[in-house]
Amino acid sequence: MTERLYYHDSRLLEFDAIAVEHAGDDRRVVLDRTAFYPTSGGQPHDTGLLGGAQVIDVIDEDDRIVHVMDAAVRLGPVHGAVDGFRRRDHAEQHTAQHVVSALAADRLGWETVSVHFGPEHSSIEFATPAVSGEQLGALEQSANTIIGECRDVSIGFEDATLAERTGLRKPSGRTGAIRVITIAGLDRSACGGTHLSRTSEIGTVLLLGVEKIRGRVRVAFLAGGRVLAHAKANAALLSAVARDMSCAVGELEALVPARQLEFKALRERLTKFEEELAGSRLRALFHATAPDPDGVRRIVHRATDESAAMLRAMAAAAGPLDRLMFVAIAPSPPTIYFATSADTGIDAGGRLKPALASVGGRGGGSARVAQGTAPTPSALDDVAAALLGAGASP
Repeated sequence: MTERLYYHDSRLLEFDAIAVEHAGDDRRVVLDRTAFYPTSGGQPHDTGLLGGAQVIDVIDEDDRIVHVMDAAVRLGPVHGAVDGFRRRDHAEQHTAQHVVSALAADRLGWETVSVHFGPEHSSIEFATPAVSGEQLGALEQSANTIIGECRDVSIGFEDATLAERTGLRKPSGRTGAIRVITIAGLDRSACGGTHLSRTSEIGTVLLLGVEKIRGRVRVAFLAGGRVLAHAKANAALLSAVARDMSCAVGELEALVPARQLEFKALRERLTKFEEELAGSRLRALFHATAPDPDGVRRIVHRATDESAAMLRAMAAAAGPLDRLMFVAIAPSPPTIYFATSADTGIDAGGRLKPALASVGGRGGGSARVAQGTAPTPSALDDVAAALLGAGASP
């Protein structure tokens, strides 16, 4: 059995122990005691050094904890050193989660369904179908008020039945002795994770946003050092944007909307120019192509530098012309555009879909313009030949 030192002191980062057995091979080590927290309850495992080797995973196997190493560790006395930055970060996130979950339950009636502590941000899933911006803002403000009150966070071991009678945020579902984390005047929760000693050590908490999932909501958050890192990253981004726009950061709020309007107007003008150019190119191809004996012009255009938008615009320009069947082929990804003038009586979408299906491709569209993709560029040649029929030379 492994004694869990982190249960009693989340600040303990260095310890001596005995490597008592290997769990399958000499890179999977079981100790008689450990301060390394295993992945459990949504909280990731600790990392660090054990006997000079790197701890890359920590696995909870009920009565023992297996330390997965990057190198062999001999049985016998070993010294362990937990990565203090990672431990502190996880303790900040976990303690902040208890604060937010307790406030959400007490003030909003949102029970916590699950939690997840990720490498970039953490999240809490609440049993509520929707969250307003006002509720989220009030919850964040209340959480930071509790943090600033420097409330004690204590660890205790109690009988599960007695603990539930005297008040737990949610039943533990266990019997016998359980570990209880208490935030003075706010919360009592059965929990095996690592925590800080006072709420003030969290620093601050930032609620990032809401995602709806399975009829509930998931609220993402940052706490402690992650909030500062987030602020620094945003400040650097704003400075870079301001530098590119040749203005001060304080001027961005007014300047960005104005630039967005300018960009929208330029994009609309560019779209109009592209459509005009596409029509001009198609008409040039039309006049340079002689009709086949049936009076229909069949044009195959292989794209070189044209964008997808340009090719679609060329196809769209085919409709008003006389007796025209137009195919444009783009090699990467293998894409085909097919258009017909109304006087051909040919349904572009109706003809393209089965032609593509015959080579393992997909596509479709309207009676005048259709498009789709094929597995290879060579397959598009077969599709073009099927679309245009006699007289085609793709």
